[in-house]
Amino acid sequence: MKLYLQLLLIFFPALLFSQDIRSLNYSELSEEIVADKENIQIVNFWATWCKPCIEELPYFEKVGTDYSNKGVKVKMVNLDFNSKLESVTVPFVKKHKLKSDVYHITDTDPNEWINKVEPRWSGAIPATVIYYRGEKKFFKEGELNQQQLVFEVEKILEENRKSIYNNQNKTK
Repeated sequence: MKLYLQLLLIFFPALLFSQDIRSLNYSELSEEIVADKENIQIVNFWATWCKPCIEELPYFEKVGTDYSNKGVKVKMVNLDFNSKLESVTVPFVKKHKLKSDVYHITDTDPNEWINKVEPRWSGAIPATVIYYRGEKKFFKEGELNQQQLVFEVEKILEENRKSIYNNQNKTK
């Protein structure tokens, strides 16, 4: 029994912070985004080898935590090579204790889906898309700072509040 408790104490913290990475192709990710008709979804395309991507990770984590009770979901979409998933990406995600949902795109040719994300997107990362009720509301190629990210989320939340208010007044 003592050995069991010691092992539990050693490994429990790692289990608490372990993060699964969901591997899927872009079509599957896109279907998931479009199907969500309730939440604001922040989708960030990043890689472990991209310094600006790594620098902005804490902003997405903070917004995901701070706005989780307001229907904001953060999807961190990793674009590392498939061959690096287990050796690089998984350890990176665990080391940084990412709480956001982490996805890994398995498609081997990003040129097949980049224009579907955003026609203006060159494919450079980081890149961020914000959806509300399955519709694209914001796109940025390049690094975001925390203030920009919060501003965009607040803007969508405010539009939603106005929409609810207007709909309530129409029914009176």
